[in-house]
Amino acid sequence: MATPTPQVENAAGVVPGKVRRQGIAHVICGAGILVMAFVGLWRDVSWLAQPFYAWAWWGYILILDGYAAIARGDSLLTTRWKYFVPICTWSITFWFFFELINARIRNWYYVGVFPYDEWLAGGVFTVAAFATVFMGIFTTVDALGASGLWSTWRGPRRQFPRRLTYTLQFIGGTTAALALLFPYYLAPLVWGSFTLIVDPWNYRRGARSLLRDLEDGNYGLLARLLLAGLICGVVWESLNFFAPQKWIYTVRGLEGFKLFEMPMIGFLGFPALALDSMAGYAMFASWLLGNRTWEHPQDLTYQPTFHPARSTSVFVATVVVQMLFWAAVSGLATPINVASIQVQMSDLGLSRPEVQKLETLGITRPRQLLHAATDTEERPELQSTLHWDNQRLTHILERTELYTFKGIGRDHGQMLESIGIHSPTDFRHWDPEKLEDRLAKLPAPLLVTRPRLDFVKVWILAAKSPTAVVSVP
Repeated sequence: MATPTPQVENAAGVVPGKVRRQGIAHVICGAGILVMAFVGLWRDVSWLAQPFYAWAWWGYILILDGYAAIARGDSLLTTRWKYFVPICTWSITFWFFFELINARIRNWYYVGVFPYDEWLAGGVFTVAAFATVFMGIFTTVDALGASGLWSTWRGPRRQFPRRLTYTLQFIGGTTAALALLFPYYLAPLVWGSFTLIVDPWNYRRGARSLLRDLEDGNYGLLARLLLAGLICGVVWESLNFFAPQKWIYTVRGLEGFKLFEMPMIGFLGFPALALDSMAGYAMFASWLLGNRTWEHPQDLTYQPTFHPARSTSVFVATVVVQMLFWAAVSGLATPINVASIQVQMSDLGLSRPEVQKLETLGITRPRQLLHAATDTEERPELQSTLHWDNQRLTHILERTELYTFKGIGRDHGQMLESIGIHSPTDFRHWDPEKLEDRLAKLPAPLLVTRPRLDFVKVWILAAKSPTAVVSVP
């Protein structure tokens, strides 16, 4: 896919004033998307709340890109926009690769996903969400570069011996193998191992390389990349925490001390993810874009060795192959990585007439029902319309709270009800191992994986501190 270098694009008559106006538009549009997403989440509007994470993250990306355009008349989505499709495509493939790895290490799982009969909406959301991995990190790096942060942090140039690259690859291969062979204890070693394997290969081929940055003494760029990973990690997890469709981390031994859904120490993995993302992009770019990078030329102290880029037809062919990979990983990993499906009103044991009456009140989602039932003005109207006494209302609300608590969902919720757990507070009396053992004796659910010990620990710990962002048992 023929793509000009940043130097060519910046010299192609782009007017900084025009770019800055585009940047202002991006900031306004991004802020509008963020406000819309949060309002939709607060009111639980289905098309905004269910894919909230994707809406919010793309708003974040637009704001940062707009800032970069305003600050230096150049940004990824204005003057370097031709890199957008490759970045997003490779980002999706990159994260599906880690989804495949997670099927082995089981460090996170998804809850509240789109129902399987809404496969198109689920697929669009997955693509939009996974595309933000590279885009989020890269726009954050670009914004930090535009701010001038650490722009003069340079060290002496040096020449690394070639054997160092093979040593780093051996270390990366070893840590990756240990993570996959002994995931219960060593799963976190997977983060960063990708960089250790791929970046030395990029370096030897003259591609964009983090090792070359170190060799050139460009410490500021590497520091911005690590900081960008940490910033993105905090933003990712904060947005994810409030979303009805989200992921939950279950790093063994670290479940009891979390910020949002992530164990505190797990945030150290995000700077490593930023390194992995840069190495992954450089690998794909060396194959298809002739080593051309999305970065602003002022942020680099050297140019990769350029060669002719592949044709558009070759790029499209690789996209088709990647899409087949996405589908294959989805089919293999979804039964392992997905713990629950979005809860529907019909899952709560309501009759069709009851559901229809709720719709006349504007209540179409379980969380809307919870809000109405706890509102002193709406609750009487709710009971009057449905002719529910306090006992019936309490029963439905308990079930709704249970099914929506930490993404338990209908299938696991029904299993829990069958052993006497009817509300989140009931978890406080259970030991995780005993509850998991009890659930293991029940028939397996049809649509999702059987409740695992890591799921059960999340439920019990969250029940002990239900409103705290930081959970301590």
